[in-house]
Amino acid sequence: MVERRSISSAQKQQEAARIWLSYYNRVLYEKGIISEQERNRMTLQIDRRRQPSQTP
Repeated sequence: MVERRSISSAQKQQEAARIWLSYYNRVLYEKGIISEQERNRMTLQIDRRRQPSQTP
């Protein structure tokens, strides 16, 4: 049986923000506005934003 967890409004907003940040990061890289190194650094920062809120 699959356990379902309810997702709060704040969690939904955080996930939406993460998705948009990742999208813009990718677009900036694809258009040549930022370097691969800058993209990678930003990807790490975006991923770190959500780690403290994750609970098992």
